[in-house]
Amino acid sequence: MTTEQRDRRWTFRVRERSDALVREAATLEGVSLTTFVEESAVARAQEVIAEHQAIRLSPEAFSRFVDALDEAPVAVPELVELFSRPSRIPQA
Repeated sequence: MTTEQRDRRWTFRVRERSDALVREAATLEGVSLTTFVEESAVARAQEVIAEHQAIRLSPEAFSRFVDALDEAPVAVPELVELFSRPSRIPQA
């Protein structure tokens, strides 16, 4: 953890057993309860965010995806008409 100043407070209640378990783990790691909880929460948050940002496909689905990318483009009439209009954004 960096020496960045802590300026946010988390306040929440936990079960007695959870408290004892986390305090023991922090002690075994030789860090404060705050450091242990913060580092653990941040690591888990990074995992969750990464899981939601990644796209996972089965080999069959990936093959279909690649095949779709290789197909010839299809003109969408509404988009063709939209892009043929003059821009409403003034040019600098």
